[in-house]
Amino acid sequence: MKTKYLLIIFLVSLILLVSYLYLFVYNTPHADIREATPDYSVVAMDLYEEFTTDEVVANQRYLGKIIRVRGRVLEVERREGNPSAIKLDVGHILGAVVCELDEVYPRKTEELQRGDLVTVQGVCIGFQEDVILKRCGVVEFETSELINEVPN
Repeated sequence: MKTKYLLIIFLVSLILLVSYLYLFVYNTPHADIREATPDYSVVAMDLYEEFTTDEVVANQRYLGKIIRVRGRVLEVERREGNPSAIKLDVGHILGAVVCELDEVYPRKTEELQRGDLVTVQGVCIGFQEDVILKRCGVVEFETSELINEVPN
C-alpha cells in the first residue's frame, strides 16, 4: 500500500514538472537579438584582430555577448535561395567574421552582394579560424553601387 502512494506521488510530481517545463521554459520567447542593445559595437577587422592577437582575452570579452559588427561583405552563403550566413572581410585570406543569420528575422537581404557595407548584430560564440556570430540579424546595409557612386 505504501508503494502505491509513493508511485502516485511520483507520477503527480512528474506531471507537474513536465507541465512547468512546457509552460514556462519551452514556451518562453527568445530574446530579439537584432533589436537588443549590443554589448559591443566593433568593426569586423578589429574584432578579428582581437581574436587572432589574444583569443583568451577576446573570449572573456565577447563570448556570449551581443555584438554589432560593421564590415564589407566578402561572401553570402545561401540555402534554398535565401541568405543563411554572411562572411565579412577582415583583410586576411583565410579569415572572416561569419554571421549566421537567424531564420526568425524577415529576409530583406536577398540582394546582398560582395562588396556591400553591412551592419549585423548577433551573439558571439567564439573563434574557429573565423569569428563566429549566431542568431544574427541585419541591422542596416548599403549596396556597393550606392557606396561607389560618384556625386556630380
